[in-house]
Amino acid sequence: MKRFYYTTRSLASVLGISRDLQEAGIGEGRIHVMGRNSGVLEQARVHTTTMFEETDILHFGFLGAIYGLLAGLFVGLTLVAIDPWGVELGSSSIIAATAFGACFGAWLGGIQGISTGNHHIQPYLHAVQSEGNYLVMIDADDARQMSAIEKVMQLRHQEARQAGQEDHYSPFF
Repeated sequence: MKRFYYTTRSLASVLGISRDLQEAGIGEGRIHVMGRNSGVLEQARVHTTTMFEETDILHFGFLGAIYGLLAGLFVGLTLVAIDPWGVELGSSSIIAATAFGACFGAWLGGIQGISTGNHHIQPYLHAVQSEGNYLVMIDADDARQMSAIEKVMQLRHQEARQAGQEDHYSPFF
């Protein structure tokens, strides 16, 4: 998936961008807008960013699950190998320890991630928080959507400045 980042100064521009992109076949769920005051955006019925776009909960949760899975696998294998209680532990112990480790790691990662700003939008936060701009994030899955986004933004919304793009966007990485 490719993500485009645009900044614009006015709510009228945001509304026009959202309307024109939807007319071009880009669904509302593909357009995310961040502003200093999300209440204004919600009143205008613009698809605002969610906790998942504003924080790193998915990124850290995913990493925590991976590290927890590895730690749980290690603990499970160690328990089976050393037989600490004199009871023969089988493969179900390894599976249980691995599953517990993955879940616990995801939970810990999520706790860390919810208190951390999203690393994908970090470079654009200054424009939103200090300058009062709106950050418009648009996701595209294929070449047709990418072309439609670029065409709409170049022809109809020259007031919006392209702030950046990510060619292989994933909320998990």
